[in-house]
Amino acid sequence: MGEAGELRSWDELIPDALGVIFTNLSLKERVTVIPRVCKSWCKAVSGPNCWQEIDIEEWSNYCQPDKLDQMLHMLISKSCGSLRKLCVSGLQTETIFHFSFAENAGSPSEF
Repeated sequence: MGEAGELRSWDELIPDALGVIFTNLSLKERVTVIPRVCKSWCKAVSGPNCWQEIDIEEWSNYCQPDKLDQMLHMLISKSCGSLRKLCVSGLQTETIFHFSFAENAGSPSEF
């Protein structure tokens, strides 16, 4: 509630709070649906709070290797160095690990 008992809308939440809430949604929703709702939600889902844990293991089992690398580059870049956990399978090269560690240098990670 806002001042004097006013209700506040979701788009008035600070981006970090929205980002934490959005982590409970599926990857597909965070990538395709949330950015289209409104400007504040797009900003929130673009922030690193939504991308500290990336789990695309199930999806990666059915994905073409070049698409998998593209998706990982995009998602890891969104984490802005805050990636803590990455779940993926079917990687063809070590390139993505070098990219992951370079993006997250100095932070503890679960790979």
